[in-house]
Formats: sequence, C-alpha cells, structure tokens
Amino acid sequence: MFRVLISSLALILMGTPVPVKDANTPTAAANAATASPRPAAGDAARDSTTYDAGAERDLLRLANAARAQAGLAPLQEDAGMTEAARAHAAAMVEQQQLSHQLPGEPALSQRLAVNCSLHLDHAGENVAYAGSVTQAHDGLMHSPPHRENLLNPAYNIAGIGAVWNGFVLYVTEDFGHSLPTYSAPDADATIAESVTRTRRDAAMKPLQRIDNTAAKTVACSMAQADSIDAPGPRDHAVLRYTTMRPESVPDSAARVIDDRRARGFAVGSCYARTATYPSGVYWVTLILY
Repeated sequence: MFRVLISSLALILMGTPVPVKDANTPTAAANAATASPRPAAGDAARDSTTYDAGAERDLLRLANAARAQAGLAPLQEDAGMTEAARAHAAAMVEQQQLSHQLPGEPALSQRLAVNCSLHLDHAGENVAYAGSVTQAHDGLMHSPPHRENLLNPAYNIAGIGAVWNGFVLYVTEDFGHSLPTYSAPDADATIAESVTRTRRDAAMKPLQRIDNTAAKTVACSMAQADSIDAPGPRDHAVLRYTTMRPESVPDSAARVIDDRRARGFAVGSCYARTATYPSGVYWVTLILY
C-alpha cells in the first residue's frame, strides 16, 4: 500500500503598517486514504531526481477542471512561481521530508519573492507525495484545507513543481493573487486619484495636487529604512502608510485627507521589497497643505 501525504499553507501578504508574519499563519496537514501506486506499463524505476513537466501540466489541468466545475476562473501559470515550486519539490526529495519550510530554507513568502516579479497580496501552497498525478490530485481534493487552496476564488496564478524520486512523485503547488503593476508615475497618479475620490465621497472640495520632491523623498526613505517612521516636513501634516493597492487609501488615511483645513497635497510613492515585505509593497507619503 502507498500512502498519499499532503500538507497545505495559506498566507496573506498585505501591505499594512503592522505586517502579517508567517509565524501567525495557520498551517493544516492531513493524511489521505492509502492507495497503491500503479506505474504505467513499461515504466522503468527512476533512479534519479527529475522534473516532470507533463505531470506539472496535468496537475494544473486537473486544478482548473475542478475550478471550472465550481464556477471559478482558471489559474494562469507563472514561470517564476513554477521555478519556486520546482525548487521546493526538489528540496523535499533531497531531504526526504514533506514540509512547507525545510531546514535552512526560506519561508514561502521569501521563496516566491526571489523567483517572481509579480505583486502578490495572497499566496498559498499545497505539498504532497504520491504514486501518480491522479493520486496526488485526488488526495488534495479530498482534504478540506488543500481543496480550499485549489478552489480559492482569490487566486489567479499558480506554479506547480513535480519531481520524481523513484516511483514517488513529490508535488508542490504554489498559488497567488497577482495585482496590477504600476510604473512610478502611474502609481503616484493612481494614489492622487484615490485622494480626490475620497474627498468627493465625503462631499468636500477637491484638493489641488502640488508637484514637489519632498513626498517622494520621504516615501523612498521609508522603503530604504523598512519603516514608516522616516522623518518628514514638520510644518505640514504628513501621512505615511504602506499598501498593495494604490487605487484606494486606508480608512485611517481617509480621516486625515478629509481635513477641512487642507487646500492641497503632494504625493510620493516607492515600490520596494524589504525584509518586512518580501513580496513588495508601495510605501506612500501624502503631505497636506
């Protein structure tokens, strides 16, 4: 008999002043029913660790078929996430261990950050080993936390790594929600639009946007220091925050933006990946005049 072993992980990678840490992320693990591996006729035992691109495609196809049946959009493959998933699957083979973070290995958020240029605010991972693609997928689908990852409507991209070790297939499925990316000028313009919209929603007069470098300097200083406590102008109200979504402002920021004494504002943003935010975040400064 062959046991299908699986484990799941989900992360929220939000850009907030108080970061979400991996240590606070719930991890669920479950054992599926045992099953006997049945290699295809004519297969020879694999005596070395090899990637199986066909198995990776099949796992993605099965995942998207399950999502379609649930009325969900398909996952798009991302090359960077695939590389991250393959590296982790190979590491599990090397250490003969099923885990989301092996000894000496970075956590999922760091692994994805190294391999992906995407802006992610959510990420998840399923890991398994089984005797075949079908066994691995069925085991994951019959376990609630793993099924939840596969059918999470928030996820829109994925990378799957499948590595054979003999007749055992080690699988890593990495999932994420990829956000739109903005150039530096577009990010500033988008934040400025969100300020204008916030004032309009509060039935207040619009603020004049003032172009200067002070706000940008403060934003980039925050990113460099990996802290929102970078110094700013002392004679004006300065609002600092981090976000993954420049098209909206935090509720706490809205209360300051709605100040009736304000007549103008300057905006500066800096997108950066830091130790606190390995997947990247917009560091934002608003100066109210």
